[in-house]
Amino acid sequence: MAKKKSTGVALAVAWPLAKKVAAQVSVIVANNPEIQKRLENLGKKFADVQRARTPEAKIARAMESVREQAEIVLRSETSAAESVASVQAMGWKQRADQVERALRILQHQPRKMQKSQLPRIEAMADSLVAEVLTSLIDDAVDGEPRDQIGR
Repeated sequence: MAKKKSTGVALAVAWPLAKKVAAQVSVIVANNPEIQKRLENLGKKFADVQRARTPEAKIARAMESVREQAEIVLRSETSAAESVASVQAMGWKQRADQVERALRILQHQPRKMQKSQLPRIEAMADSLVAEVLTSLIDDAVDGEPRDQIGR
């Protein structure tokens, strides 16, 4: 009973903050058509990933989405010098390559090893996808004037 009460208190405190942040993010996204398009395309890619039948296929499709987002970042960087964003995007591509190489090697392992190692590869892929998604959201917030998001 005590655990349920503490969860309720935490929710009562966190919920108003979550609503405020969601409202601010929605205003930022609503005012930026490029971000809307990128998030829409990313959402479609992730939905496509969910339709994949095997965990391996889901991972492979997710890595395709990561590479596409990295390419978008690299194309948007116009300076000749390496920016933080371009270095980050290259890192995403390299990590996506690592995940896919691990999947290819795993296919040639005994089924027992596949079952034990696949969760590790899934965790690598999930971490990378989360990083890319967080970066997109952070870019959306950072790209707007500070007074618009209440800072």
